[in-house]
Amino acid sequence: MGVMVLAVVLVIKRKDIFEFRWQPERGTWVAVGTGLLAFVLSAVLLLLEPGSLFGHLVLYGGIWAGCGVAIPWVYTLLVEGDTLAGLGLRREKWKQSLLIGLGLAAFFSLVIVFQIDWSAVNWKNVGRSAVVLVGGGGLFELFLFYGFIHLRLEKAFGPLPAIFLTAVIYVLWHTGTQLTLEADPWLAALKLLGVGIMYQGVFSLTYNLFIIWPFFMGMGVMIDFLVNIGDLEVISAAFPWGVGSILVMGFIMLAVRRATKS
Repeated sequence: MGVMVLAVVLVIKRKDIFEFRWQPERGTWVAVGTGLLAFVLSAVLLLLEPGSLFGHLVLYGGIWAGCGVAIPWVYTLLVEGDTLAGLGLRREKWKQSLLIGLGLAAFFSLVIVFQIDWSAVNWKNVGRSAVVLVGGGGLFELFLFYGFIHLRLEKAFGPLPAIFLTAVIYVLWHTGTQLTLEADPWLAALKLLGVGIMYQGVFSLTYNLFIIWPFFMGMGVMIDFLVNIGDLEVISAAFPWGVGSILVMGFIMLAVRRATKS
C-alpha cells in the first residue's frame, strides 16, 4: 500500500518531488532531535515494567505530551515566531484534505469489514481504544511527525528526503511500544516503514494535517489493533491515561496560544 501511494504521489508531484537541497538550519535539528528523543524515551520503556506508573509517565507525559505537543508548539510559535501554519494547521486546502482523508479511510475500512470476526468485537474496548490511539496518540504523531519534522525536513532537504527520513524516525519511536506487541518485530518495523512512507507521502499532497487526521490515521491505527495485533484490552485499560494526556496536550496548546497573543 505504501509503495502504491508513493507512486501516486510521485505522479501528482512530479514537477517538484525530485527537488533536492541542503539548507538545514537550527529548526531542522530541533525537529529531528525531538523525534530522536521520542525514540530514546520509547527505548526506555523496554527497561520498565509494562503498565508501571513510571512507564505511563514516560509514554503519556514525556513522549506524547512533551515530544508531541510541548516542544513542537513552543518552538514553532514562541521561538520561531511562526503561526499554526508552521505546524500544518492551515486553512488552505482544508476541505480538500478532509475529503481525501475520508476517502482513504473508507478504502481502509474494507480491510476491517472483511478481515475481522464481528461477533468477537468488544465495542466498549474499541471506543476506549480509539480515544487513546486516535485522540492522544494521534495528536502526538500529528504534530511531531507531520507538522514539526516533515515540514522542516522538506524545507531543508526537499520533498522526497522529507518523506523517507520522517518515515524512518516514525518507525524508531515504536521501539518500546507497538514493536513489543508484534510476533516478528523486524518484519513489523519494515511494515511500519511502509506505513510511514504512505502517510508522509499523502501529507505532502496538501501539507495540511486534516488530510491525515482524524479519518485516515484513525482508520489505519484501528486496522493495526483490530486486525493485525488484536490487543485492544491492553489499550482500553489505558483509557484514563489517554484522556489525561489529551487534557494535558490541550492545556499546553491553549497556554502556548495565549502566550503568543500576550
